Amino acid sequence: MAADRAGTVLVVEDDPHVCLLLQRLVAGAGYTALSAGSGAEALAVLDARGAEIDLLLTDIGLGDMHGGELARRALELRPGLRVVYSSGHARLTAALDDLPAGNAFLLKPYKAEDLKRVLDRVFAGG
Repeated sequence: MAADRAGTVLVVEDDPHVCLLLQRLVAGAGYTALSAGSGAEALAVLDARGAEIDLLLTDIGLGDMHGGELARRALELRPGLRVVYSSGHARLTAALDDLPAGNAFLLKPYKAEDLKRVLDRVFAGG
């Protein structure tokens, strides 16, 4: 990909197969994709490479911490970070009001086009 990429996305997903798929979808949408398999790993990546990361794409139901807690801690490390939440559990959508402000929510399963549309909208500021 070209060096003038639209942005860098940190994908946080505790299922390694889903994480790899999301990395590929993010890259296919034209963005740089980094990944982490847990909230703790995501925070370590943000601590080490935070200036490079423009958007956090996190599952709400991570094994080691709630996606909302990850977002809160990530925003402390990187104020202004864009956040897109995702979940495969419809009941978790009811808890969205308790999450730190996010830019979007994706209910799994979603299509590559849905992810691209959301990323494009969030990066465009919409």
